[in-house]
Amino acid sequence: MKALRRVELVAIGDELLNGIRTNSHLVYFGEILTRKGLPLDQASEIPDRPEALAKALQQAFSRSELIFLTGGLGPTQDDNTVACVASALRLPTEHSQHVEESITAFFAERGKKPTPNNLKQCQIIQGAEALDNPNGTAPGQWLQLDQQVIVLLPGPPQELYPMFENEVLPRLEKLGWIHETESAVQIRTVGIGESKVADLLDPVLKMAADNIQVAYCAHLGYVDIRLSPIPGGWDSTKVRTLGEACRERLGLGFLGYGTPDLACVILKQLRGLNKSLAVAESCTGGLLASRFTDVPGASKVFKGGVVCYLNEIKEHLLNVPGCLLEQHGAVSAECAVAMATGVAELMESDYALSITGYAGPEAGDEPAGTIYLGYHSPVGVWSCKVNLPGNRTAVKERAVLTALDFIRRKLDKYKVYDLLESLKC
Repeated sequence: MKALRRVELVAIGDELLNGIRTNSHLVYFGEILTRKGLPLDQASEIPDRPEALAKALQQAFSRSELIFLTGGLGPTQDDNTVACVASALRLPTEHSQHVEESITAFFAERGKKPTPNNLKQCQIIQGAEALDNPNGTAPGQWLQLDQQVIVLLPGPPQELYPMFENEVLPRLEKLGWIHETESAVQIRTVGIGESKVADLLDPVLKMAADNIQVAYCAHLGYVDIRLSPIPGGWDSTKVRTLGEACRERLGLGFLGYGTPDLACVILKQLRGLNKSLAVAESCTGGLLASRFTDVPGASKVFKGGVVCYLNEIKEHLLNVPGCLLEQHGAVSAECAVAMATGVAELMESDYALSITGYAGPEAGDEPAGTIYLGYHSPVGVWSCKVNLPGNRTAVKERAVLTALDFIRRKLDKYKVYDLLESLKC
């Protein structure tokens, strides 16, 4: 096959266009394919209507050599991907006995039998390879033509991602199309706005303007910066050196290279120090604890959390003094610190983090979006007040991210002390 020119993703489904579901596949494919030296050149979202899909396929086939199609492989009437692709390529479909046996076995393991419409998924485009799907009934399809590779993948992430990594990537590697690209450097920052990040890095990046391309991506809580060498520009060593210069400029705003998760970074820090953590939450209703338990192996550090929405619960579970609540209120620096100390004592943890505030739309003595954070550590306690914008859901999410960054910065500042203390054990 000749050298690869263009890579394209076509995501199929009405739910992607009517607001029911976001296209998370674009982020997934963009990250992995870029790392594998196959960056996306084109991406589109197409409704389930056959005429719309036919038009999108004609355009994709005319301009791209590696095409990924996601969605529309199910058993229902609106799943038209296989038929439309076959029609666009003027190829027939064939019934696969192997796929039928796989579908039958999938249902049998669950004590069920497939319905007749499940057999629709046994239709494979002539010349295509069926890709195994141990997590569902819709097989993927790999179709290699003279000048193109067309890959059909199911829409549900729990089916698509394992299939892509276990079935598709090895085939691309066998073609010689994959090469790990480490020349680009991605930096993740937290707790700094995009304009501030750009202002901090501008003096450093100006010196490399003729040798690299800089891309900023801001999303909730993070700002990512990607440094990519332009053709004929710097090699990977110089780009990494530039990344280190950016790291120094960012200070505590630097979270890591790549796309590290904030909760994961915190748990790794604490595990390295052989310390434990607990949380207490009011307005965030368990979101903070959930972020920690999302991390595999969190139990080695994270002891648990308390959702203390009512003042009575703050008093009875965390021993927050009633007189403190009466004098300062539940949304206060004093209450936040008392919550953190209370949960640390309750769960016998070395560190603790707390959140209390007004998520909105109702408020109290202070406006909606007012959040107090509490932090308990072996060397003392601190509080932090922030005013966060957005609706109730946005405020809760931002409060959790702000709390995570609060403890991360505190841990960075005092990690030398904590390390010395851990060596005494």
